[in-house]
This record gives sequence, structure tokens and C-alpha cells, in this order.
Amino acid sequence: MKKENTLTLTRAELQVMEILWKSGKALDVHEVVENYPDPQPAYTTISTVVRLLAMKGFVGHKKGNGKQHLYFPQISKAEYISQSVSDVKAKFFGGSVSSFVSFFLQEEQLSKEELEEIANLALSLSTSSSLKLMNP
Repeated sequence: MKKENTLTLTRAELQVMEILWKSGKALDVHEVVENYPDPQPAYTTISTVVRLLAMKGFVGHKKGNGKQHLYFPQISKAEYISQSVSDVKAKFFGGSVSSFVSFFLQEEQLSKEELEEIANLALSLSTSSSLKLMNP
């Protein structure tokens, strides 16, 4: 039974999701463990994390060989990042994009080059959005 995605993943869940996202194919628990950096956690630990991800709706599974189950992401990494950023923006910045961006610009020690790059990106996105409005 698939539940609606809970926006927050634990560190362990995120590590498993990273492995599944990078693999590009369904993996069994042994393969997830094999793709873990050293020291690799126990099979039972990863099996538990995968089952929790499935209950949360982040991971689906299909039958493999014999009793084996193959697990795959139900949400892309980009979708998860987008949901997470939207959640932070809503919780801490009242949904305001400008407050969100302003906070990070003030908190980070950005070089002049990085600030120029961000300004150019904003300008190009603004120009691109204006062109789409004029030519639907």
C-alpha cells in the first residue's frame, strides 16, 4: 500500500535513495548494500530502511528471482529536491521566494564572481520568462 510521500527523509533513507537514483535500475537489498561506501551497513539494516521507504511511498518493488524483491524509486531526485525546497520556503519564509533567496545570499560568503553568476542567471531567467509570456 503506497502512502503519500513524506517530505523528509532520514540520513539513512537519503543514502539508500541516492543509491537507487544513481543505479538507474531496480536493485535488490544485496545490491543496495554492495553500492554503499565502506563501512557497509548490515543487510538487515538496509532491508529495514528499504521497507520504511516503501511504506512512505518513496520506493516501489517488483518480484525478482525466487523470493527476491527488486526496489526502485517512486520519486525522482529532482522531484524530492523540489518538494524539500518548497517545504523549507513555506515553513521558514512564508512562501516568499525573495525572502528565501535573500536569506541565503546574506548567510553565505559569496565571492563577487558567484554573485555576478547568480545575477546573470536571474536576468536570463527573467528574460526567458518574459519571452514565453509574449510568445505562448
